[in-house]
Amino acid sequence: MKTIITTCTRDCPGSCSILAQVEGNKVTKLRGNSEHDITAGFLCKNTSHYLENHFYSSKRILHPLLKENGQWKRISWMMALDIAASKIMEVINEYDSSAILYYQGFGARTALQAMNKRFFNLLGGVTTTYGTVCGGIGHAALEKDYGVKVSHDPNDQLNSNFIIIWGRNPVVTDVHLWRILRKAKRNGTKLVVIDPVKTKTAGYANFYVQPAPGSDSYLAMALIKLILEKDLQDPEFIEKYTHNFHSFKKILDQYTLEFLAGKCDVDIKKLNELAIDYAKGKPSSIIVGWGVHRYKQGHLSIHMMDALAAVTGNIGVSGGGVTQGFEEYEYFNFSLELNELGKNQRKLPMPLIGEAILASDNPPIKLIFLASGNPINLNPNSMKVKKAFEKVDFVIIIDHFLNDSSDTADLFLPATTFLEEEDLMGSYGHNWISPINPVIPPQNEVKSEFEIFQLLSQRLGFSEEMSGKPSKWLKELASPILKKGFSLEELQNGPVKLVSASEIPYADKKFKTSSGLFEFINNFNYNNNNGKDGLYPLYLLSTSPENWVCSVIPESEMENGLLEVKVHPLVLKDNNINDGEVAMLESRVGVLKVKVKKSEDVRSDFVLAYRGGWMKYGKNINVLTVDMISEKGDGTPYYETRVKLRKI
Repeated sequence: MKTIITTCTRDCPGSCSILAQVEGNKVTKLRGNSEHDITAGFLCKNTSHYLENHFYSSKRILHPLLKENGQWKRISWMMALDIAASKIMEVINEYDSSAILYYQGFGARTALQAMNKRFFNLLGGVTTTYGTVCGGIGHAALEKDYGVKVSHDPNDQLNSNFIIIWGRNPVVTDVHLWRILRKAKRNGTKLVVIDPVKTKTAGYANFYVQPAPGSDSYLAMALIKLILEKDLQDPEFIEKYTHNFHSFKKILDQYTLEFLAGKCDVDIKKLNELAIDYAKGKPSSIIVGWGVHRYKQGHLSIHMMDALAAVTGNIGVSGGGVTQGFEEYEYFNFSLELNELGKNQRKLPMPLIGEAILASDNPPIKLIFLASGNPINLNPNSMKVKKAFEKVDFVIIIDHFLNDSSDTADLFLPATTFLEEEDLMGSYGHNWISPINPVIPPQNEVKSEFEIFQLLSQRLGFSEEMSGKPSKWLKELASPILKKGFSLEELQNGPVKLVSASEIPYADKKFKTSSGLFEFINNFNYNNNNGKDGLYPLYLLSTSPENWVCSVIPESEMENGLLEVKVHPLVLKDNNINDGEVAMLESRVGVLKVKVKKSEDVRSDFVLAYRGGWMKYGKNINVLTVDMISEKGDGTPYYETRVKLRKI
């Protein structure tokens, strides 16, 4: 038996450092690395069962497939690569390279994926995407306020006296952060959860606030207003290190406390207690979830949370700050992508990808090449995205399973997993750079994305520009890290922490804004109507399932029954629907048959569903979500969708 260190590459802030046990040519067990201060020797349930649910699943595709007359047919790699190269050249010759859409999702977040982009730039540049279905909205707000987004190390939460977990459920979505927060609570730190859903995390909190969906900016404003009224602000920080405070205060002065409390539907007494505890608890921390900004104007909520921290001087101090996520690619050198060669580059908005493909012209999108993503499942208005993919002449997908997106493909190229690859990756949950080492050789006929694009480059006439082992390219990608005194061998032998927990963001009180100061916003024009829609009265909130990452749900878990949604008892009563009954859930763009379950953990102004279920099993919640783009950050406002329940 031997043990090899590698890293989970899936779309999760944990980016767990893994010790993989191998016997013969079989991976027998995955364990957490105890020398990694975030992984801390244990894995989430999902990764603990990765071998049986994913890696060795009988549903995993291990050889190339070509669709003929609507049916998949096994073919050789030589044939698959010849077809892919031929289709690419056909499109370029008839139109130009911008008629190709390369869609790179977030299913894996590794450094070597830069070679994919290099490949398409060597073709002359293709159509790609801008924006995100994830964190762009929050990033835009944080960058405006601070100049650059920098989060506190997760272990710095142990130095907080008071922590607000705002729109985040780490018990389910980030168990390693939750381990740290539990330790902080045992040490006497007070934990507060603010969330429209009474999550598992809320059940462990000292204090729970359940605001109306989308009202977070009003709630934060109410807290600031109370802090200023009680003279609990930090005048020195405001005076020396902030800009626009007087303009910001004029925004607050436009609203009464009663109005703000009404908007967020939180009792003033509760707001008062929270404001006092946050201000007096200094250092106080705010940990922000991604659900907070899944609104068209979600950036305003983040701005107001930042302002709350600034008013109380909780910026630049250990145990303070507003933390959402880290920039997993910031330590790498991506100049090798050769963007300067991509003369035909064109970008379509990821949040509106269905509509953008359908509307593309001069030239239209004629070929889609999809890697590390399942947009037909995870993007809003899934039926429109599916229609767009089906309209395109030829779709090539690199994946592990025949999911909703692969169902629209013409050519399926089977990919390796993190147990069969060589790579490096950062994390959006911590400051470690971690190695991805091949634990065993690729199973059956699967190939890495890197190898696939190298083999295609040989057929398309630029093999030299793509040639070389992964280590050659990883050395160039990791050059900024190597300049810090590390060697590539060190990175490959174990994870490396680049920023210590004692290094506090903005500790020098210098900000990379135009003023060099923290900048309060000076304009607030929030159009939220608290979900008042006569035809579709309920918000639709879709959160992460407890046991799975995004749409990587074993098919055996989806083959039976309907998607279950949770609603408040009053909603059942208003719609004359019984607990456990089947009903229709309808939005402006779609309808879905669901099983309705009564729950006191949700408010009466929204329906709660779990995302990731597949369309082919009638469980894709995104057939209901309306496709739109955020006001800032080019993000996806999933939670702007309104729905109604209809008795069958």
